[in-house]
Amino acid sequence: MGLGCGSSLIKIVLFIFNLLCVIGGIAFVALGGLILAKAGDIENALKEHNTYSVPIGLIIVGSIIFVIAFFGCCGAVRESQCMTMTYAFFIFCLIVLQVVAACVIFVYQDDFRKGLEKGVRELFDNVQGNREAVDAMQKALQCCGSEGPDFWSILPSSCCETQIVGTCTKINAYQRGCVSKLREYAVDYSNYIAYVALGVAGVELLGLIFACCLATSIRNEKRRSAY
Repeated sequence: MGLGCGSSLIKIVLFIFNLLCVIGGIAFVALGGLILAKAGDIENALKEHNTYSVPIGLIIVGSIIFVIAFFGCCGAVRESQCMTMTYAFFIFCLIVLQVVAACVIFVYQDDFRKGLEKGVRELFDNVQGNREAVDAMQKALQCCGSEGPDFWSILPSSCCETQIVGTCTKINAYQRGCVSKLREYAVDYSNYIAYVALGVAGVELLGLIFACCLATSIRNEKRRSAY
């Protein structure tokens, strides 16, 4: 079945937008992997929070976006109305989920941050029983003590860069406390997640519009061919 020039242009544009969605899906997976690598180092510090749920969720969503976008590319190339409309339905559901997720992140960001700070302070309040977790956090976040090096009477080696030779002192120790570093980490990454979700949703919205236009053109072409 041959489409007109306008419909063919829509097909090409839809294909390109699906490629952008593929890139967006890969961005989700990459961001989730980056956060997952950090989450493992601070898991013990956040006993009240599942630090793996967000990055794993990002990886899953990114993989779903990748698969659906690939499905959309196939629908456009094969000029299949069924595949194109199925793709449009799934992409619509993804857009709604991503926008809702971004709104939830913005609304509950402060509560999540306070929960993380509470978890860090509780960890340092019982530092003797959580020494491994404390050292892992200080190395991962490059911080020292709950509020700074003054927390320690004798600084542990995890408060300094690994390449420093000799005793770790307040002069060469990390000057930022772990509470403020984790706060910065949580706020930055939550904003990254929300903005990436909205950005990908914007691209997907354009893909949805072009998919509906293409499906309509395919249907009309079939009707004309039947006469």
